[in-house]
Amino acid sequence: MSSTPPAIEAGAPSRTPPPRTAPTALVLRGLLGVLVGLTVAGVAGYFLHVEPAEVAHHVAQMRPWALGLCVVSGFVIMALQALRWHAVMGPLLGLRYGQAYRTQIVGMMFNALLPLRGGDLLRVQYLGRRTGKSRAVIFGTEIVDRWLDWWGWIPVVVILSLVSDVPPWVYKAMAVFAAVLVSWGIGMVVLTRRGFEPRPGTRFAGIYGSLRTGVNAFRARRTWLIAFLIAPLPWLWEALVLRAATRGVDIHITLPMAYCVLVGMNLAAVVPSPGQIGTVEAGGTAALVFFGVDGSKALAFMLVYHFAQLLPRIVAGVAILVAEGESLFGRSGARVDQD
Repeated sequence: MSSTPPAIEAGAPSRTPPPRTAPTALVLRGLLGVLVGLTVAGVAGYFLHVEPAEVAHHVAQMRPWALGLCVVSGFVIMALQALRWHAVMGPLLGLRYGQAYRTQIVGMMFNALLPLRGGDLLRVQYLGRRTGKSRAVIFGTEIVDRWLDWWGWIPVVVILSLVSDVPPWVYKAMAVFAAVLVSWGIGMVVLTRRGFEPRPGTRFAGIYGSLRTGVNAFRARRTWLIAFLIAPLPWLWEALVLRAATRGVDIHITLPMAYCVLVGMNLAAVVPSPGQIGTVEAGGTAALVFFGVDGSKALAFMLVYHFAQLLPRIVAGVAILVAEGESLFGRSGARVDQD
């Protein structure tokens, strides 16, 4: 499978494999992104007075049950995310939930190798190759799904604000994201309205029409049910796990605090880094320190929490590709799934 963002085709995928990209180039880009992430974490650690020796001590003291919870939680989060995406694209493409879940794992695996969430584009390529469905339609549903992912923050914040105190910086972050979501939503509505029409018969016309078909899911009634009933579930689940798993290093926070830590992690993840290495640790540690947690203990937890989810996802993604005859680099099979 190519490491570069694939062209989004309108119809069934071609049997011609995508152009080969040298693994060395992918590795170099990945290492550069990791360096950026680690730099962010290093700067944050300096200002938060983190002591490396203490971090190592707290990592070694992490309770096994908490480590196991972090590993399992990573796959539960992907299951809930796949449920959201399947609810968006299932009625359009007739795909099964199992296909969506495998694709989610493969996409997460490539996100661990590529900066700027390049794995999200590659999961479109992967699903199109495996199912024979239009990649442009799949990409359209991906746009809607990403909007729903970000939207899922807002209902949880509203509920937590009604039952507890939420720091002002969380409201400011939500206001920024709300503005982005409104603009994004308007853009999707405009795209699905009649207006610009490419010249009929051209390849671009086919791609544009298929893309609009996928994005048109945004206007379906079921999308708003997904927005309020499914989209918040991954965020709520992860906040619950954060609250429980922090006790594995003797950190005691409330559910609203745990959700604020989750917000801090995702705000820092805006900095491009493969697998969000370094950025998640920086954002989560800063949020925990805000609530009075020792910086070294906070960083120790964030390291365990992040890599306990990241490494099993990479292994699972590679295992799926190997089992299905795909390849991370170069040529791969193009068999269409029948399930």
